[in-house]
Amino acid sequence: MPTAPSREAIARSSPRYIRRGRPWQPDILLVDHQGRSVIVKDYAPRKWIYRVGVGLYSVWREATIYELLDGIPGVPGFVGRIDRYALATEYIPGKGAGEARPGDVGEAFFDRLHETVEAVHRRGVALCDLRNMNNVLVSDRGEPYVIDFAAAIRRGARWNLLVNGLFRIFVQDDRLGVIKLKRRLAPYLVTSEESKRYRKGVFMQAQAIAVRDWGKKWLKRLAGTRTG
Repeated sequence: MPTAPSREAIARSSPRYIRRGRPWQPDILLVDHQGRSVIVKDYAPRKWIYRVGVGLYSVWREATIYELLDGIPGVPGFVGRIDRYALATEYIPGKGAGEARPGDVGEAFFDRLHETVEAVHRRGVALCDLRNMNNVLVSDRGEPYVIDFAAAIRRGARWNLLVNGLFRIFVQDDRLGVIKLKRRLAPYLVTSEESKRYRKGVFMQAQAIAVRDWGKKWLKRLAGTRTG
């Protein structure tokens, strides 16, 4: 695994923008570094109030989560922090699962995705946004990867009942996200039990999602962006 590139190295490499961030989002770049390609998530171009007030924490938090999940198959490797506003991760060639078509993946893909998600949970992390199909990557080798931990939450201390309650809800929501993707790409693999769980949903799920979405809306307002 290469070390994290410096900003000077990024500029010399003529990076390719995968996504230019909105006022509350980082830029996502593909950078050639030390003979390999890495993904760079960079908040530096954002307004100062978001870059300093939120970007600092976001980079630290996501970097901490990547370090915590190190070695789990199906999680891109963490390359390192570039500075206070940017981090780099392993580049996995592929496409978002939202772009895949029924029949592109099969049972082995979903078995491995299930193993990855459960391993992430055992490390004390809930992904929280797995219903967004593009947060699952289908690699060029047909393997699943979970990407983008910006919305993830960590299990709290034993005394933190609120955080641990949200964590348990989003663990279940992650599992429903896997079923949702299976229903779209390989519906013949969905068991009757999974169908029942998907229809039932998760207790307090709507309220937990509302809390998450409220946080996103607050950040956009902090950045001076309309949210309507």
